[in-house]
Amino acid sequence: MNPSSNPTFELQTTGIWSDSLWSRISPVYNASFPDHIRKPERIIRNMFNKMEVFLHEGTLEGDVCSMALTGLSADRNLLIIDYLAILPAYRQQGIGRQTVRALAKWAWETYNVRGLLIEAEADDSEEGRNRMRFWSKCGFEMTEYVHSYVWVPERYKALLLDLQEETDPKYQNLPRDGQKLFEYIETFHKASFAR
Repeated sequence: MNPSSNPTFELQTTGIWSDSLWSRISPVYNASFPDHIRKPERIIRNMFNKMEVFLHEGTLEGDVCSMALTGLSADRNLLIIDYLAILPAYRQQGIGRQTVRALAKWAWETYNVRGLLIEAEADDSEEGRNRMRFWSKCGFEMTEYVHSYVWVPERYKALLLDLQEETDPKYQNLPRDGQKLFEYIETFHKASFAR
């Protein structure tokens, strides 16, 4: 890639499991999340048989640079970002924000979702503070509630990116309460692991 050129970012999305797509984006996924946080491939593959989920591949001039695994909430008002990752070589270059913007545009145009929802580790380390700054720069609002799961030691906060304009006649108040938002997230996780 020529550093003096302005490479074009593209986001490709599918709602159908694709072995070839997974083989391209799984290195990003594996490099970005520890084993105990990653869902195994068999679980992700099975999610496509029972839920409305999507794999997203971000590319710069055809080179894979980011990935996301998302799904619609049961009421179809929110796109839940289960995983979003940037290949280490592409970090600190604005690729994360471009990926979030492309996800938001795709979700709004394709499913008319009202917002994007993600859970992020709520730790006070430098890495944790950087993570929260990133989501804030992308427009997400952090909730106060801190959620604990029994199967992982990390604690999480829900973050919401409202995609609506208040002047839109179809405007709908989205919950800002972290516990309420975690109901969406937990329903999504339960469905992903259900047999």
